[in-house]
Amino acid sequence: MTGFHLKAVMGITLLTLLGCDRRDVDFVRTPTIQVTPSSLVFARVTPGASVDREVRVRNVGTGDLLVSDVALDIPAVPGFTVWYRLDEDATPQVAIDTDGIDRLSYPLRVPPQGALFLTVEYASQGVEVFEGAIELQTNEGERRGTTRIPLSLSEGGPEINVGRTTLDFGRVAAQDIATQEITVTNIGIEPLTIDQILLNGSQDFTPLIDGRDPRRQPGVLEDPDNDGEPGLAPGATMTIVVQYAPLTEGSDRAELAIYSNDPNRLEVIVVLTANGAAVCIDADPGALEFRSSLINRADTRPLTIQSCGGAPLVIDAFYLSEDTDQAFALDVDSLPELPAELPAMIDGPPPGLGIRVEFTPREARVYNGTLIIISNATNEPSRRVSLLGRGVQNVCPQAQSAQDEYTVVPLDVVTLDGSRSIDRDGPNARPVEFEWVIVDSPEGSTSQPYERFFNNQQPANGGEHDDRTTPTAQFFVDLAGTYVLHLRVRDNLGLGSIECDNPAVVVINARPEQALLVQLTWSTPLDPDGTDSLGTDLDLHLLRPTNPGEGWFTAPADCFYENPNPDWGQLDNPADDPSLDIDDTNGSGPESISLDLPENTAVQGAPYLVGVHSYSQVDRQTDFNYGPSIATVRIYIDGELAWDFTENGEPGSREMQGADHFWDVAAIEWPAREITTRNQYFEQRP
Repeated sequence: MTGFHLKAVMGITLLTLLGCDRRDVDFVRTPTIQVTPSSLVFARVTPGASVDREVRVRNVGTGDLLVSDVALDIPAVPGFTVWYRLDEDATPQVAIDTDGIDRLSYPLRVPPQGALFLTVEYASQGVEVFEGAIELQTNEGERRGTTRIPLSLSEGGPEINVGRTTLDFGRVAAQDIATQEITVTNIGIEPLTIDQILLNGSQDFTPLIDGRDPRRQPGVLEDPDNDGEPGLAPGATMTIVVQYAPLTEGSDRAELAIYSNDPNRLEVIVVLTANGAAVCIDADPGALEFRSSLINRADTRPLTIQSCGGAPLVIDAFYLSEDTDQAFALDVDSLPELPAELPAMIDGPPPGLGIRVEFTPREARVYNGTLIIISNATNEPSRRVSLLGRGVQNVCPQAQSAQDEYTVVPLDVVTLDGSRSIDRDGPNARPVEFEWVIVDSPEGSTSQPYERFFNNQQPANGGEHDDRTTPTAQFFVDLAGTYVLHLRVRDNLGLGSIECDNPAVVVINARPEQALLVQLTWSTPLDPDGTDSLGTDLDLHLLRPTNPGEGWFTAPADCFYENPNPDWGQLDNPADDPSLDIDDTNGSGPESISLDLPENTAVQGAPYLVGVHSYSQVDRQTDFNYGPSIATVRIYIDGELAWDFTENGEPGSREMQGADHFWDVAAIEWPAREITTRNQYFEQRP
């Protein structure tokens, strides 16, 4: 083993061998983009026909990749549609429609080892030539800003499509003969010329076209579809029969190379294997780069070892070469027990196992190294993976809010603003990511920071997810009480203010201005997300001191969703009229009723009454029955919480067991400001 540092064999401690002091070292999670293919070339098609190309944007880093914008830069060329999916098996969704309208909600979040699949469809309008690109705005390290994927129309019209690029003949005895077929199709609009077919490797394989070997009789390639015209016509196919006739026992492998006039694929390789193909090893990525890593902080990158042959791959050891800088190390927790075996590649992607390589620079400079993987691979038993890193200085970004404390009334909207945040050594001296996080809120609150509301007049209906690339967010104060939010920012190298113990703290105090405010929230055990558009419907009621015959569900005595702003007290005096400020129909509330100038209940001869009605347990969209909900009522007087059903050991809430059930909650006397718990439950509305 001379010439190598043994870093992960025989139980030797990795850090000791490296001489690396791990104290005061943190981990930085950063995304890294890998685009395959690096550009998209479209074949010419007849006007009205369409062709599509797919590109995979893979995150091979350790932190989430945030895509904040997808743009199609094709000047004055119609006919393009962009589709996307975040899972290879998912149904594609429209990202950019044929009118160029962006249909995405940002950011798109691609986790480590995840991928964003983009399909560009081009419906030909007879355009002769075009050049353009898909442009992605992301949070990826040095390329933050724009990742550009070029698009172009091929100069020539032919386009080759080979149906199979791997043929495995399995077990074939000596002196026997086996055959398999390859279909070649011209999917372009001009004739495809097959210039040459070559075979590299075992000569037990023989390609045949109409029974003739094109290597010895190249004339068979002049008119392979036998239509009397040179080449393979648009839409036409030809069949290559590959014959395998081993003379002796043993494994065989070869590569069939098809050369054509397709300007984008001049050579297509078909891998041929038989009788237990050779063991093959590959690494993804082929070289591991740490483009910008912070000094004295451990950065981690994943590496996938793949079995690319027809026989199992056995890995015996991992080493870092002797000349590898000690800033590099293997993450011992990620290493498999050795020897480790990967099965043969049969169908689908190659089997693989993942390890992690760490990079901890101690100064600002470039570092180099080599990882060696020892295995039984016949193609490369000592696989070498280059390691490249660069250490950079970095200053913690500082999260700062434009305002640290707000005093508002319930139902107000607060604009959260982190534009004062700074990153002294970052682009434009500003962080690149702003995250608003709720760390405390009144029980029952469902509000979240949004980039913008769907309807500014109805902020309770929610809005677009907060775009972390912008410093501002909108926050709807749905309940009375205290909210605490943190602003966490991150710089272009992935360093966050929270890692530097430096969040900006924003406190929102929501105090009612009305003399009387009643709030209802609820939870439903069978509803996992009370903030979405699905769920149960409970209704809040406030009953005025009434005359005989005027009761619940009557107008104008009862303030509820059918009578949201009745005229009580003096006619045409809005101050003594209640208002149903929020009516939530699909989840967990809140609902609230406010009253600025309550009447004298002693004069009226009866108190105000608070009630809760279970309007429906069945969702309007899905017809799913969510079952019972747990209702919570709070009553505020002159801005202070005066009653929440917790006195005398009560649980603070009440289960609404069925549809149309009714909870007679409490009585309020005014101006005495006294609240009496009634807690009467009815299995049908009173």
